[in-house]
Amino acid sequence: MLRISDFDFRQLRVFKAVVDCGGFSAAESALNMNLPAISSHMSDLEARVGMRLCERGRSGFRLTEAGRQFYASAERLIASVEVFREDIGLIQGQLRGRLAIGTVDNTVSHPASRIASAIQAVKRRNGDISLTLEILPASQIEEAVQEGRLDVGIGPFRNTSANLACAPLHSETLLLYCGRGHPLFEPARCGIEVSQIGSLDYVVRGYLRESKEIPDVENFRPAAVAFNMEAVAMLVLSGRLVGFLPDHYAAQWVARGELRALRPDVFRHQVEFSCITRREQKNSPALACFLQALHEGQPAALESA
Repeated sequence: MLRISDFDFRQLRVFKAVVDCGGFSAAESALNMNLPAISSHMSDLEARVGMRLCERGRSGFRLTEAGRQFYASAERLIASVEVFREDIGLIQGQLRGRLAIGTVDNTVSHPASRIASAIQAVKRRNGDISLTLEILPASQIEEAVQEGRLDVGIGPFRNTSANLACAPLHSETLLLYCGRGHPLFEPARCGIEVSQIGSLDYVVRGYLRESKEIPDVENFRPAAVAFNMEAVAMLVLSGRLVGFLPDHYAAQWVARGELRALRPDVFRHQVEFSCITRREQKNSPALACFLQALHEGQPAALESA
């Protein structure tokens, strides 16, 4: 029987990263490790536990049944080690462990966003915090928080799961924009009739049910699909399509005369941003520090576990 001391935690972390990323190649950047090194770690781990944990080859990567059970056990073991590190950090008056944050794209320019200052509050503590920040669609953030892959998520969440705690942060204003060269770009300077806008080629955001979120779009003509705000901006800047963008994000192009809002008195949509965490989780000191700074804009004191 293998004793805990026989396990190489490095190999366990490599195994977990490969599974979380969905394969060897996908895990290269996450681990900062090349394919031969990852393959060697995985082979050594399988030899030590005496089980085939995954299938890899032309058919792709997949866990064996034994691999799925082993992954669940490895996840619990790694999590317990993180808790131990956090506890030792508290005894020493330091923050330790990991903090995984998820947020939607292009929020850094929002004047009310405190993500950067909250990260600063965590990093100002004398300790050893491993930070991960992922940019994902709101639906994927919610899923990742529920599954424990993220500790906290920030974005426009609606109808969140009952096992998630949701706290309001700030609102975001979306306006309908066109780019230089668009037929309505010059008329937009003086004002245009709403009837001139309804049949325009429109950029649909593929990650939202926009007809439910923004009723105005029902009258537009879908002509392109984008899956993040930067893609929407590129398409609108082409001067051939219109699309909704956050006003704080679009401001840089508006200032350069490259974008103009179309009837902002009519085509204006407010989005509420929130912070989500798992209800059943006991917040780590690092997460507690981050959350307090996120909501108050002030560094948080260490809390006992």
